[in-house]
Amino acid sequence: MPEQTELPPTQQKRNLRFWFLCAGGGLCAVAAASALAGWMAVSHVNLGPFVGRRATAMLGRPVSVETVSITPGRWVKLALSGVKVANIPGGSQPDMVQVGKLEAEVKLSSLLHGPMLVRHVAGEGIHVLVERTPDRQPNWRFDMHGLPGVQSEKPPAPRPAPAAITLPSQVVPDDRSAYPTALDVVFRNSDVTYRTAHGSSFRTTLNTVTLQTQSATTPVKLVVDGAYNGQPVQLTVNMQSFDALRHTHTPYGMVVQGQSGDLKFTFDGTATDPVNADGLSGKITADTPTSRPLMTIAGMALPQDIPLHMEGQFTHAGNFWSLTQGKGMVKNNALSITLAELDEGTRGQPDRVKADIAFDHLNLNDFLGKEGASNPASTDMVLDVSQNPDPLIDAHLSAKGITYNIYHFSDASLTAAVTPGVMAVKNLSLAYLGATMTASGQIAAADQGKAHVQGAVALTKVDIDRFRRALGFQAVPLQGQVDMQMTASATQHTVNAVVQQADIAAAVAMTNGALDRKIIRAASADLRMLFHTPQGTTPVSCLLGVVSSHGGVGQAVPLRIKTAEGTLSANARFDLNRRWFDLTFGSQGKTTGRFALDIPVQVSGSFSNPHIGLARWSADGRAMLAQSERLNALPAGVKQFAQRNACYRAIAQ
Repeated sequence: MPEQTELPPTQQKRNLRFWFLCAGGGLCAVAAASALAGWMAVSHVNLGPFVGRRATAMLGRPVSVETVSITPGRWVKLALSGVKVANIPGGSQPDMVQVGKLEAEVKLSSLLHGPMLVRHVAGEGIHVLVERTPDRQPNWRFDMHGLPGVQSEKPPAPRPAPAAITLPSQVVPDDRSAYPTALDVVFRNSDVTYRTAHGSSFRTTLNTVTLQTQSATTPVKLVVDGAYNGQPVQLTVNMQSFDALRHTHTPYGMVVQGQSGDLKFTFDGTATDPVNADGLSGKITADTPTSRPLMTIAGMALPQDIPLHMEGQFTHAGNFWSLTQGKGMVKNNALSITLAELDEGTRGQPDRVKADIAFDHLNLNDFLGKEGASNPASTDMVLDVSQNPDPLIDAHLSAKGITYNIYHFSDASLTAAVTPGVMAVKNLSLAYLGATMTASGQIAAADQGKAHVQGAVALTKVDIDRFRRALGFQAVPLQGQVDMQMTASATQHTVNAVVQQADIAAAVAMTNGALDRKIIRAASADLRMLFHTPQGTTPVSCLLGVVSSHGGVGQAVPLRIKTAEGTLSANARFDLNRRWFDLTFGSQGKTTGRFALDIPVQVSGSFSNPHIGLARWSADGRAMLAQSERLNALPAGVKQFAQRNACYRAIAQ
């Protein structure tokens, strides 16, 4: 038997390395095979319960997942179904989120070095409830103590307190730097509901939502077919790329085109927080021939169709909404909007609205009259004052011309505010038949659904001849312009009822006018009238009258007209509802000539056909003419106005 040759040491080391390599290779092969087998077997394992437990730990809120499956490959396919995320205690429903099914494919390499790239995202039966509980707790805030790097014992740093008026640039957006790129997305039969702390619900139905882009650097197109509060809405949104979206502090550009029924609208601008549709700034336009879709979305009803076109610079930041540099047309009434702001109320507080709107010509009959009504005199406005108005309003409205009922006004301006139980008119001014009216006052809530109206009104440059023609009077012998100061009050349900039933105290004054000389001679029963009739007029140095009325029925007592040829005293009764009056006037003996008998004259009857004759000069009639104490009973503002007239001293003596 031959003797075995012993290998040299070098050869022994080589053999040892070979066996180590073989063993290591075998172990690696076994490990790789095991990993591959496990990877391939993942697709057959339901990870739903595990994911549910992990999500519960991360969100600090119960989460259940029926199924989760993963299919390996260069594109990893993820599918899940039956997902429920619980609502917070006190919520209106048990679940905040429900997902019927959701599928997506993720590029494997993007999991190792992001941002993540996904495609073929498809979801169905996704229902989201976003709400505040009655104590204003938001259900969209989660306790993320289970996420890596988040310290549960320290709450996240609060955002800076918002300024009094938040601008889009002040909106603090969420960090978008790691947002994935989604090449194509389709969602069907889903909805998002927002419920306020007051219990109002606003539901966005998503029949179909599609999102398409070619890559992370190409524009993104979003198409939505759905409804808002039951009103169908279609949206097409062309946006910048996902790369641009990931620049957190750079406004993100978008163009939105939408339609809802006959309403068409566009928005062309940017958002500093596009994911939350916040920090919006851009141009907006809206067109609708009826305004019904717009009112349905706003939760309001219209008694008639109102064509609307509007455009302007739109801003939305946090609770702040505004439209500036606006212009448009509302039912053939052109307008411009200097400012329109909405500041949403917090913690049970009402919203606040500020507005500064100017009309070219505003025909209120178009809005207040019945659809198709041919009689503008039927136009009326209900005085509805809420004890808890929402929103509160501070507005300035102006118009070069206004048509209301049968009246046509010009140069109108209104500054008003709506507060709990009160509509305050800070200033109202307008021109009518050459006269100018300024007023202030308030409309306060009263019993039985009525409103109490009180105000102070000043009229200047009231041309007697123009107004008597407008009121249907026959020609009067007095010419010139009068001024008036008055107070009015009424508790009624509509504007027309206030005008007809108001209690009025007023003083009427003239400092420059003319009176027909025949009136002086007739009022004083001057004997010279037997031989010739005087021609022309005599200047009026002063006129002062005190007027009071209730429900359109009243009197003018006392009334003085002072001229160079004599001073007249008069009293009058009138009924505007019957269009009837009774005027008695006579001269003061010490102011007329020696041929004057000073016999009073009476003019009475309808506005259009009065009768003239001699009056019975009774003791009661003389007492009425001498009612100087009525001057002391005037409201303070009206009395001060009367005291500036020269005839005041003659009456008060």
